[in-house]
Amino acid sequence: MSTQTFKIIRAWLLIGFIWASMPIVLTISIVKYIYDTFIVKKEIKNITGEVAVITGSAGGLGKCIAKELAAKGCNVAICDINYELAVSTAQEIADKYGVKAKAYKVDVTKYQEIVELNEKLTKDIGAATILVNNAGLLLHSDQLNPSLEEIDLMVKVNYTSHFWTNRVFMENMKKVRKGHIMAISSIAGLVTLPQSEPYCSTKTAVRTLMRVLRADLKLQEINYIGLTTVFPSFLQTHGLVKQLATESGYADLYPLMAGEEVAKRAVNGMLRDEVEIAIPGFFALSYRLLTLLPAKAQDWVTYAPISRMNGVKKAFESIKRK
Repeated sequence: MSTQTFKIIRAWLLIGFIWASMPIVLTISIVKYIYDTFIVKKEIKNITGEVAVITGSAGGLGKCIAKELAAKGCNVAICDINYELAVSTAQEIADKYGVKAKAYKVDVTKYQEIVELNEKLTKDIGAATILVNNAGLLLHSDQLNPSLEEIDLMVKVNYTSHFWTNRVFMENMKKVRKGHIMAISSIAGLVTLPQSEPYCSTKTAVRTLMRVLRADLKLQEINYIGLTTVFPSFLQTHGLVKQLATESGYADLYPLMAGEEVAKRAVNGMLRDEVEIAIPGFFALSYRLLTLLPAKAQDWVTYAPISRMNGVKKAFESIKRK
């Protein structure tokens, strides 16, 4: 037997062993999840007095997350391209929760602005040890035929910006040997949505980026920086998304979720060091089961319901008209 043939056989035997072990691994994982969740709840980290940077937090889900962090005693930097709204949000949070809250106008697609944000924030409130990458673009002006400029901007905001913020704020975390990064992806990062090629691609990329980052930190033996990726479904916080979900028929399959509900689940999960959080939770199981199927079978399962939802294309056209 040649060396090459031996390597091939060894590889397939290894795969066979992994598959044979899956029932045992699955059973242990389920038992551990039930034990950690319902019997001995994992201790929640105390973030009182820490500083959190939340991008895209003047409104929507970002604002809800900022409020949830502030309610736990965390000082917050409200970072957004809409400075006026960010100022209003920061004042509202400071008045209600008694923490330090300050607004910053930031274009997350520009690395130098992230560097300057870190410098200003460190002087104003303190060095940030919690980063929430929430900023994102959801829709194009013409979802069925987006311009090159819109696609480029969505990639930069939804994905590339994570590289800049992670690089800058992880240095703070390494200095004090503690920190956490929460990345807001989307259900679109787990399952396929039609007519949403740029959006689904960027959200899937965020999921992969966080997985690679976890591997890199483990390779560097850095265990004091936590990483959490959140995959929320359609929310009530965005008017056009709410309209899209209603007109496409998605809202008939599952109710739209409130931003406060998602923020609470995300922050509590982060404080328990959860790695990936799908909201609602059944998506976590469904997408994992889906990946076990052959590619063509995955396509059929994914697109069969969509093919009957004739409202999807009409919903996008309706949004364009408005």
